[in-house]
Amino acid sequence: MYMNGNFPETTVVRSHSLTQSQSLSDSAESAIRRLKKENHCLKKTLSRRWSGRSRASTRSHDPTDASSLSDSSDDNDDSLYLLRETSTLHGLRDVMLSSSGRLRMVWVLIVILALFMTFQGCYQIMDEYSMRRIVVSYFIQEAQSIWVPDVVVCPYNRLNRSFIEANNVSFELAQFLELSFPSMDLPFENIQQQQEEIISKIDTLDFQIEILLEQNNMTYAQFLRKASLNCEAFFEDSRRCANTTEIMTSAGKCFRMAGIKQEIAGFGNGDRYVIDLPEEYYNPGINQMINSGVIIKLAERGQGIDNDLTFLPAGVHAIMPLLGTQFEFMNDPPRYECEEDPHGNYSRVHCFEDCLTLDAQQTCQCSPAAAQNPAYPDKLCTATQLYHCFFTKLFPEDSNLSKAIVDACKKECKAPCHAWNYNKQVSYSSIPSEASKKLLPREEWEKMKRKIILDIYYSELDYTIIKHVIAMPLSSLIAQIGGQFSLFAGGSLISLCQIVIYSVRYVMHKFCGLKSQRRRCRETREAHEARQRRDMRRRRRNSTSHSRSTPKPHNGNGNGKVVNVEMVTTHTSETTPPI
Repeated sequence: MYMNGNFPETTVVRSHSLTQSQSLSDSAESAIRRLKKENHCLKKTLSRRWSGRSRASTRSHDPTDASSLSDSSDDNDDSLYLLRETSTLHGLRDVMLSSSGRLRMVWVLIVILALFMTFQGCYQIMDEYSMRRIVVSYFIQEAQSIWVPDVVVCPYNRLNRSFIEANNVSFELAQFLELSFPSMDLPFENIQQQQEEIISKIDTLDFQIEILLEQNNMTYAQFLRKASLNCEAFFEDSRRCANTTEIMTSAGKCFRMAGIKQEIAGFGNGDRYVIDLPEEYYNPGINQMINSGVIIKLAERGQGIDNDLTFLPAGVHAIMPLLGTQFEFMNDPPRYECEEDPHGNYSRVHCFEDCLTLDAQQTCQCSPAAAQNPAYPDKLCTATQLYHCFFTKLFPEDSNLSKAIVDACKKECKAPCHAWNYNKQVSYSSIPSEASKKLLPREEWEKMKRKIILDIYYSELDYTIIKHVIAMPLSSLIAQIGGQFSLFAGGSLISLCQIVIYSVRYVMHKFCGLKSQRRRCRETREAHEARQRRDMRRRRRNSTSHSRSTPKPHNGNGNGKVVNVEMVTTHTSETTPPI
């Protein structure tokens, strides 16, 4: 069929074309690798020239020949190059590009010293930040007007004698009612003996008070409230009691009156209280102070009371100039702890009272008459419950346990973070004077001996502010640390990021590159062996097909002569296109 003998020659051409395309692919891969080497070589050369080194040194040190570079990932990794060229750290380029070992050692020492100074400065800043996070600021604030504090008035009396007599309460039973209010022991022997006698009879008196309550159809709490004197008994001006709040204390019922706003400094521009003591209604108590006068407490407007206490005797005109101090503290444990009051009515006194007596109230199922926040407002403790249950629970025989309870309550009830303190200087004179007898009727003159006139005012319309201020805000802390880092090392936040990123990148190339190089070498060796096997099989197949299908050419004489196959294939490939 193939008389011209072109088919075998064409088959040889196709095999040769496949071999040629595979060699072109290998050449392309070699060209890509060579371009990568030349690119890396160019980066190194430009880096050394930009650093100011001589061209001779560059030519002598730089591997400008791309064939001298290997294919390993360590040589092709440019992490250190990028770090050296982009970082602003002082001395880094000098260390990496020094031409001599001595000069490099000098720069290494300088860089180490600069880093040491940087870390030392940052440590001092952090230590100052942790030890003195808050400082106290003190200054005086001028004001156009200031609120006069609220005044709490507590008379030395608990029960209304007229109410006691109207209900046929005996003297001993009245003293039983007085014992419902806890108080301090009085340093009078006669009074202490009477108190011990009443305490020995409290069981009998408790039975009598139950009969009295049944007759009047009242609870014990209701009877005590009605037996106390009201605000109108102490103030002739009924408007004074319009906005008065009643407070129960160990001294009996007290009255809290709101202060006014003072707009002019000096005496006579504040608030004035005229208190008339109705001593004819006072009921004497064996556990009550026998003073003649009132107790005065000052409290911030609308806030809880503290331990402030001032005695004013009867028959005096007292003046109380004030200097206000405002505290604005920050709760910063463990350096300083205070109570952030979200409701604005926190009282450390009342907190301590609740903490100390809550367990006793729950055990005895009653609250003392003097409790500010009673757990059982409708069930007040009688003297029997106080002495047989409440005091036993409140003051256990183990003194260490009692001290532990008190210490725990002190720790729980912290001082308020925001509060006012009033520095006062009380001075008074007696009223009425002997000379005033000629001006007043005798009855009025005698009645004035039971009056108390109190003037409260600000001597100056300014106040002191003592507040906590953050010594070093977070922005200042960052700025100071950045200043140390920039001063000694010439770095910034971006410099730190560059060091981290390029160092991690270099390490990953260093270790991961060795594994990839070994794997690539193994894969290259296996691919080379497989390619050799394929080439060997192809040569065998081509030689076998050649020997079977190629006819022997004849010369003009008819004698057979073997023609060179390679020469024939080459000639045919040039003249005959491949199929």
